[in-house]
Amino acid sequence: MNDVVETYWTSTPVTVKQYLLKFLNYDSRCNLKLCSRDDKALVDSTRYVPDVISIGEEPGRNGENSTIYLRYESLILTVNEVNGITKVSTNSSIEYNTIKSRYDVARLWVEKVKNKGKIEANRIKILNFSMTPSNDWILKCDHLEIRMVPSQNLTSWLQKTLPKLKTLDVRMCKIDEIFGMDQVKNTSEMLKLSRNVSMTDEELETILAPSIAIVSDGKITENGAKKAFRKYVENSRPGDNFELRFLIFSNFDHRNLFDKKWIREEVLPDDMNMGEYIFRINGGFVNIHGVQSIPNVIIYYFFEYIIIRAFHFMEPVPPPTFY
Repeated sequence: MNDVVETYWTSTPVTVKQYLLKFLNYDSRCNLKLCSRDDKALVDSTRYVPDVISIGEEPGRNGENSTIYLRYESLILTVNEVNGITKVSTNSSIEYNTIKSRYDVARLWVEKVKNKGKIEANRIKILNFSMTPSNDWILKCDHLEIRMVPSQNLTSWLQKTLPKLKTLDVRMCKIDEIFGMDQVKNTSEMLKLSRNVSMTDEELETILAPSIAIVSDGKITENGAKKAFRKYVENSRPGDNFELRFLIFSNFDHRNLFDKKWIREEVLPDDMNMGEYIFRINGGFVNIHGVQSIPNVIIYYFFEYIIIRAFHFMEPVPPPTFY
């Protein structure tokens, strides 16, 4: 700090400093701790919730062990285990060796980043991580992403999560047996479930989130898709998106997905692709948030299935989340 700033900071009441700390990111807080003992004590005593905590694993090549990546905000630890020796390095060039296994290192790291017994962050990501979560772990976050963990571990990770998520993004080769869990049903804003989602019409109907992106394995029917789409139209807010992929039969007519009371307009752009239909819903429904129209509804036909997408913004039009 320069002399003028240091004078102002030193004379600032502690309660004001604690308030200002809420606006500092992880790097700024670390730098402040180096300024003085009082500043270090202030930072250590002030609750901080990081934006992101991530635990990831990358498979090894040619018989080598996997590499584990542990992220807390901008600090990333890389953990490699070779011949019983584990090397831990950071993106700030700090390195050390230990005889603990790479999974033991990961467990100890999680214990260190816990906040009052919880793994807490705005966003938590579990990426390709093969280890089963410890019994006493509790995840607290607004946004949870789980990608390609062992299928038997998916339920365990969700059970460890407090069921107050805003968004849940699960990307697996197959997803089943989780749809009755509060962590899934009660996600409040956005639910993304990737390939081969073994969800029934009844389970789809229990989903609270107005925004969804779901790839069905064949159990969701035309009737279930129609109900889910109507729920989106009547409950979505500006910014909410809808995307559902489901199997169809030869006599399927995509116009049946629209309620007969809705004022539907078909859009015919110059560059429209074969098997792609674009609509607007200009009225004929009551939305609980006062939305008057759904300006973008796109239906993509494939050989055995379709994707129906709906969103409020106009440009640009992104591709479907899942194929």
